Amino acid sequence: MNKIDHPIYIEHGFQIYTRPTEYLANFIRANIAEGHHGCSAHGGGGLGKTSSLIFLTENVSRWLVDEVKRPIGVAARMTMPAGIRRSDRAFWVAVNQRLKLPSNARLDPGTAIERLVGYMSDRCGQAKQRRMVLFIDNAQRITDAEFHYLEDLDTRMSEEGLSLFLVLMRQSDAQGIDIGDDWRERPSHTVRRWFMDTTAFRPLVGIAEVTHALARYDRSAFWPTPDMPFSRFFAKEAFDAGWTLASEAAKIDAAVKQLRKHAKLPPSNEWPMATFSLCVRNLLEIASREKPFQGFSEDQILRALNASGYVRLECVRAKVAMPASLQRVEAPLMLDAA
Repeated sequence: MNKIDHPIYIEHGFQIYTRPTEYLANFIRANIAEGHHGCSAHGGGGLGKTSSLIFLTENVSRWLVDEVKRPIGVAARMTMPAGIRRSDRAFWVAVNQRLKLPSNARLDPGTAIERLVGYMSDRCGQAKQRRMVLFIDNAQRITDAEFHYLEDLDTRMSEEGLSLFLVLMRQSDAQGIDIGDDWRERPSHTVRRWFMDTTAFRPLVGIAEVTHALARYDRSAFWPTPDMPFSRFFAKEAFDAGWTLASEAAKIDAAVKQLRKHAKLPPSNEWPMATFSLCVRNLLEIASREKPFQGFSEDQILRALNASGYVRLECVRAKVAMPASLQRVEAPLMLDAA
């Protein structure tokens, strides 16, 4: 069993259930209950939007249910490609390709949309459901004309006696400027279908949410067998003796506060998933090398935070310069008492 094969080293190799994901799931369910055709969410880069959509797509039975836990739909996910699509044919070919349906550049628009309707009908039929929830990641790339094409798809699904519900996940700072929620700029018919409700996708907020996320590595993420949580894989003896990653939450939180102060960053209790997951990876790597491992030192946590790029991303988010003392160095990171 090669450690480098562990999912923690693979991009999107695993997803964990977090409070921001729970909030998004509840937001989607509320919009479905209110009879909307879709909803949108937006947020800056690195918050964990894509990981959240992957988790929700792969764990439909855990959240796409009614009050008594009965299924209310099926789900699929695609990422809207970059670039300019100059025709409806180009758009439908792109959608078919991103959903891994047979397609080619000569596919005519009518055939492409019918192929898509057929795919969704089959998915709904197999699950004995009427609703298809389609997550579209990087939805800021959808043009106004392409929203018209999606309206055609929505209409075709209705003609089949089925319901299409779009979840449009937009990266609000994709152009380097945080544009937030731009539904006010949309035509009324587009707002009526897809933008009747919007929300900001947020990072982990506060030590309680950080502790909850750390506990997922102790109790919910396993490899290669169900008796091997991620944290146990990297620190088996310590884990079997009672140590958990979640038990380190207070020390990690204190180190984050110290690092922010040293970097002259404004106080914040937010932690984007991009650096959180990399910090966890680096901490578990440290635990696997430390013999015997009994818990993390302050210096080890600071080095894991530094390796994750935490300060750099937070400086970008806060729009401040990164201190020269915290630039990448070969020696372990050490902070003075100040």
